[in-house]
Amino acid sequence: MGSIPEKYSVSNRLCAGCYREEMHFSAYIMLHMIPKRYMPVLLALVLLAGLGQSQEPRKVSNEEATQRLTKRVPPEYPALAMTAHIQGSVLLTVTITESGSVTNVKAVSGHPILIQAAMDAVRQWEFNPFVEEGKPVSVLASIKVDFQLGPGAELRGQYLKQEVECTAQIQKKNTEQSQTVCKQALEIALKLPESFASDKMRAYGNAGTAAYSAKKVKEALEDFKQQLNFAQQALQPGSPLMIQVRTNLAHTYEATDDLLQADIQYTETEKAQEAAMADLESRKEKLKPNSYDGIKASYVHNMQVVLQEHVRVLRKLGKVAEAQALEQKASAEESR
Repeated sequence: MGSIPEKYSVSNRLCAGCYREEMHFSAYIMLHMIPKRYMPVLLALVLLAGLGQSQEPRKVSNEEATQRLTKRVPPEYPALAMTAHIQGSVLLTVTITESGSVTNVKAVSGHPILIQAAMDAVRQWEFNPFVEEGKPVSVLASIKVDFQLGPGAELRGQYLKQEVECTAQIQKKNTEQSQTVCKQALEIALKLPESFASDKMRAYGNAGTAAYSAKKVKEALEDFKQQLNFAQQALQPGSPLMIQVRTNLAHTYEATDDLLQADIQYTETEKAQEAAMADLESRKEKLKPNSYDGIKASYVHNMQVVLQEHVRVLRKLGKVAEAQALEQKASAEESR
């Protein structure tokens, strides 16, 4: 297969969690394969705060935030909760500052006995700062803290610890180290019970990114295929992470010259993007006008980029008429 072309380099192509360096598509794990011109893909897909016009911090999902996590302090399980076998999740909102520290921790939901332990732990967490136009920015993040007892609980704790190290090595672009650590994280994740599909999805995504950065594209492809399998269990078709998973897979198929599969995955990515746009329209009345306009603009831009990528593949396949139709659709997106 030869070396990976520069246009498919990890730093340019995979970004499952990069916030917005030009604009963003931050990280399903701070991955670095999706091109920077994708600008606001992932975060913009989940932002509920206005872009540019709003003075409020941007809102990011639990998945987006935890993928930038560099220090995770596990909560101390309250003795009373353990005795009473109380389990469950605590949902918090926090501000992640420009330096990556946590402030303004507030509880949204969860068992009263578990809330304080969750808040105490998250106050000690640290993140890689979110970046906009080259500058660190603060964001308002949703954080979910799980309290589990019984089978899988201790093993999941080991996985979460290893995941933090894995994503940190990916962000630092330590190719050899990230491969080792992320493979270890994947091995732990695969031992978890079937209900931990989200963890397995992230583990495969991280392993694929690490392999891609090492120019092991065929290995990365197998990881991303498995990532999609678990994503279909854990995510809605139009969710931001599903769009990212599909795009990662499309790019990797293209890098391995499997253009027919790349064609299929680009088509699925477009469907997911359209579902995301439909969801945005359904929530329009609940959003501030500047928030809606900013998110819609980023959606439109993202769709244009996906269509342009797809056009390139169609032309390589000799599907000229289909390529021309998508070019017209990309142009039409500008007027939305």
